[in-house]
Amino acid sequence: MGFVTEFTFADLMQVMLVLMKNKLLIVLVTAAGLFAGLLYTTGQTSAEYEYDATATLSVAFGQNLGQITGSTVITNYAEIVTSNLVGEYAAFLLAGEGLSGEDIQDMVSVSTGSNSFVLRITARDESPRTAIMVANAVAESFVMQVAVITGSNTVQVLDPARSAEIIYFGGTRIIRILAPAGAFVIVCGLLVVIELLSGKIRSVKQCIVDENELLTVIPQVKLRKSRQYNLYG
Repeated sequence: MGFVTEFTFADLMQVMLVLMKNKLLIVLVTAAGLFAGLLYTTGQTSAEYEYDATATLSVAFGQNLGQITGSTVITNYAEIVTSNLVGEYAAFLLAGEGLSGEDIQDMVSVSTGSNSFVLRITARDESPRTAIMVANAVAESFVMQVAVITGSNTVQVLDPARSAEIIYFGGTRIIRILAPAGAFVIVCGLLVVIELLSGKIRSVKQCIVDENELLTVIPQVKLRKSRQYNLYG
């Protein structure tokens, strides 16, 4: 009798009673989901869409690089792209746009091409115009900084960013709604499953075996002080 094979009205009523009995637990778990959603989205944009703009650069390996391999150079250059120095100079190039070096660093990511001679600088923002401007400013700043470091023009811009690709982000509002809603559904679902699999008898029908025999049901009387006594001892 530990498995419910048919969902009856008695089961439904019992489930509702269980949910009401555990309403404080449900409220606490839902609140925890809301808090997790708020914490996760702290500092994120509320826009549902963002834009990626990418500038492509080529790296020419010359004598000044010595025995350093191309892949090592690319790795080191990628770290320079996201450095404070490049971000600050890019902010200087974009004076009047209200962006700091730290803002630009947060917006930019770096990837490599199919070979060791290409770098892609991608800027993401909810404004396509800003994404394009930042990608190009960081590319220009990076080229200048590498020239200062190496003493030669080992990096050149192949293709500046001219357009931006739309990226679905989801937005903080949706996440803050889905997090508590998901927590509510999960805790209620667990309580329902536990109750339905508990094997408790909720109706006379559940006591009938082979449509003829009726299992013995020992009634209980609930007295004061929350004590229960069997009528049969």
